[in-house]
Amino acid sequence: MKKGNIRQGKILDEVLKTDAMRIEETLEHLDKDAFKNAVDTILKAKKVYVIGIRSCAPLAEFLCFYLNVICDNVTLVRTNSVSEIFEQIIRIGEKDVIIGISFPRYSMRTLKALEFASERKAKVITLTDSVHSPINLYSSCNLIARSEMVSVVDSLVAPLSVINALVTAMYMRKKTEVLSTLDTLANLWDDYQVHGSDELNQVEDSVTYNYRENEEE
Repeated sequence: MKKGNIRQGKILDEVLKTDAMRIEETLEHLDKDAFKNAVDTILKAKKVYVIGIRSCAPLAEFLCFYLNVICDNVTLVRTNSVSEIFEQIIRIGEKDVIIGISFPRYSMRTLKALEFASERKAKVITLTDSVHSPINLYSSCNLIARSEMVSVVDSLVAPLSVINALVTAMYMRKKTEVLSTLDTLANLWDDYQVHGSDELNQVEDSVTYNYRENEEE
């Protein structure tokens, strides 16, 4: 699909079909050995860092959210400058791993973070769109996912699917531990009423609200 070349009445069809095509292409070309290596590396790491800037920030946050359920000591690198990046990863070492996510236009801040991590002999995993991506310069494990900009929107559906697969693969490897963690979290949520006023449950054709009684409006 060419940028800006979508008929108004076909936007939904064309965008979803293109996203599905990107996922199929990613599945066909993604290196399965690299994927397995990424799973092994993350699970063995002492500490896991995840970095994604600009449009890749939601992908990094999504991955980090679920990694925190599966792994110990996961850090989402949040930053607006290179100096802040170095402050957050200053202790990275050879037993650690950093996962860098970057798609065109590539982030120089992400590149600098991966360069520093590589110099400190940390394992570097990249999720990007091409073997020619500059962030692959410092990576020993490259996960390639197709992406495409449609008008002003970066389509990152395929990268998100790869992240889903990573999380699922790690969950299957640590299923007993993860289920135990989820049970503990569920008990904590109940004990501390974490979701008391912030849940909706679907019941047949109606929606019921969960809320704490006597909560101030």
